[in-house]
Amino acid sequence: MARPSGRNLSEEIVESATRLVQERGVNGFSYGDLAKDLGVKAPSIHHHFRTKQDLLAEVARRYRAAFAAQRDDLPGRRASDRITGYSALFTGRSAENQLCLCGAVAADWYAVGELPRAEVEEFFADQVAWLRTQIRMGIDAGEFTAGLDIDTAARSMLAALEGSLLMSRVGGARALPTVVAVQLLEWMTD
Repeated sequence: MARPSGRNLSEEIVESATRLVQERGVNGFSYGDLAKDLGVKAPSIHHHFRTKQDLLAEVARRYRAAFAAQRDDLPGRRASDRITGYSALFTGRSAENQLCLCGAVAADWYAVGELPRAEVEEFFADQVAWLRTQIRMGIDAGEFTAGLDIDTAARSMLAALEGSLLMSRVGGARALPTVVAVQLLEWMTD
């Protein structure tokens, strides 16, 4: 059934839950919070997503797809330009005082079920694979140090970007993800 917005309630639930997870974390909201946010009763939320774990899995699945689309659209001929653009995806979250959704779910790893975990694992595997590709291309183009351990560099970059979101939230340095990426890129060229 279409809502006053013209959208389906399940779409609005996912959108609201995404924002709440990024702002408050997995355990920082309930179906009651969602219902209040959307102006419906909690059973309406349960009608679309039987459990919070079902909702988290769908939220993570959609976030993973949307993030991949943004990442895959990044411009730049050089690997360092694409990686800097990639860091801007994290800086954008920081500017909104949000965490990466999958990072927020990972922070509550033991409180979420198997389905959300699988989506988050896929998200991180996708990011590491993309970063490996960029780093390999940078090495091949002579941008990055030839002896660089590609896997370590990719995992370090992702871990640093995810961690920079936490640090920017605490310290208010909203551009920190990009600053961190630039520093790591410098390390990869030494």
